Amino acid sequence: MRVSDLQFFGSTIGDLQRTKERIVRAQEQIASQQRIAKPSDDPSIFGQAILEKSALADNDQWIRNIQFGTARVAVADQTLGQAQNLISRVRELAVQARSDTTSAQGRVTIAQEVRQLHRQLIQLANTEVAGQPVFAGTKTDAPPFVLGVGDSVSYQGNSESQSIVVGPNQTTQIVLPGDQVFTGGTTNIFDDLSNLLTALESNNGAGIEVGIGALDQATAQIGLAQGQIGAISNRLDTAQGTAQVVSEAIQQALSNQTGTDLATALTELQLQQTAYQATSQTFTRLFDSSLLKFLPPA
Repeated sequence: MRVSDLQFFGSTIGDLQRTKERIVRAQEQIASQQRIAKPSDDPSIFGQAILEKSALADNDQWIRNIQFGTARVAVADQTLGQAQNLISRVRELAVQARSDTTSAQGRVTIAQEVRQLHRQLIQLANTEVAGQPVFAGTKTDAPPFVLGVGDSVSYQGNSESQSIVVGPNQTTQIVLPGDQVFTGGTTNIFDDLSNLLTALESNNGAGIEVGIGALDQATAQIGLAQGQIGAISNRLDTAQGTAQVVSEAIQQALSNQTGTDLATALTELQLQQTAYQATSQTFTRLFDSSLLKFLPPA
C-alpha cells in the first residue's frame, strides 16, 4: 500500500471519528434539550449560564419566602376576623348586662359566657402555623399568651416583628407581635375582659359601662391590626408577582443561551448521519479497491 493511500485512509478515519463525535453531540443535545452543557461547549455562554442559574436559585428562595409569609398572613387575617367577632359578642353581652332590668344573677350568668369567650380569645391569640405561633414576635418556641391566676393573661413573646427577604436588598414584615395586637397599643384586651368579668360578677353597673367603652377601644385596635395585615398581604402579592416575572425572564434567558433548538438539532443529526454513512461507504470501496492491487493475477 503506497504512502499516499495510507495518508488518505488515515485522513478518512479521522473524518469518520469527528463525524461520529458530532452525531453523539447532536444526540446528547436532543436528549437533554441543552445546547451548552459543559464549559468546552462555549466557555463564555457557560459562564453566563452559571450566573443566571445562581440568580434563579436566589429568586426561587425569595418565592418560597413569600409563600411562607403569605400563609402566615392569611392565618393572621382569619384569626383577627374571628377575634373581632368574639369581641362583638362580648360587647353584646355587656350591653345586655348593663340594663337595669338585668339582675345580679343574670349578670353572673352572662359572666360565664364572657369567661368562655375570654378563653377562646387566648386560643386565637396563640394560633400557630406549622408549629409556630403567629402572634409571638420572633420568640416562636412557646405559646405567647399564658393564662395565670384567675383571669389574668401574660404575654411571653417579644415585640419584634418577623420579616422575610422578598428580593435583592428587600425585606417585608409578615406578622404583628402579640403585644401590639392584644395587650398593647390602645388597650390591653385581656385586661379589659378580666375587668369586665369582675364588674359582672360583683354586679357593678358602672364597671360594666367602663367595660363597654374598653371593648370599643379593643374593636378599634383589632381593626387597626387588620388594616396592617391587609397592607402586608398586598406587599407580598406585589413581591410574588415581581418574583414570578423575574423567574420567567431568567428561565427564558437560560433557554435562549443554552437550550437546544430541536428542529436544528434534528437536522444536524440527520446531516451528520448521512455524512458518516457516505464517508464510510466510500472508505470501504477504496479500501477494497486498494487490496485488489496486491492480489496475484488470475
